[in-house]
Amino acid sequence: MIQADNEESWYAFKIFFGKGKPIKAYFVAKGIEHIYDVKQAYWDKNKKKRLVKEVPIMPSLILFRTTRIEAEEMERMFLNKVMLYRGKNSENLKEPSKISEREVKIFNIVATSGVEGLDFYDEYNPKFTRGDKFRVIEGPLKGAEGYVVRIKKDHKLYVSIKGLCAVTTGYIPKAYLQKIE
Repeated sequence: MIQADNEESWYAFKIFFGKGKPIKAYFVAKGIEHIYDVKQAYWDKNKKKRLVKEVPIMPSLILFRTTRIEAEEMERMFLNKVMLYRGKNSENLKEPSKISEREVKIFNIVATSGVEGLDFYDEYNPKFTRGDKFRVIEGPLKGAEGYVVRIKKDHKLYVSIKGLCAVTTGYIPKAYLQKIE
């Protein structure tokens, strides 16, 4: 099945060498819907002054909504700075990987929640998508869906964009989780 070239979908760029700022600036200037949020990082340098720095939440990934043709044009424009994630279609040809609206929404709930203890993974790991699926029904992660997995002896909620990346949360009380049948 060949997708329409003018149909808007979510796509993802893998960003090389911390080149996210100019790409985000381009998306803002063009009015392209995107997800590349930053957080404030504080630290003391030589214990003299406190510095504040904006650090990307997902340093090597930017999600954006556009047409397939525009996504491929942007990849060429930002040559050696980004790579458009691609997957094989039914004819075994590589084409840009579309990300479902639902996956982006759920991933964004977790990634931009601001809660402590989030861990981001550049690669999707299918071994963590076994077992029971849960929905968070209370707290700052309300609406997120994923699998409860055990990582380094801790139970965490694993939320992923299939084939691209994942994020795990810190501890979530059992009372906040609802099993999805």
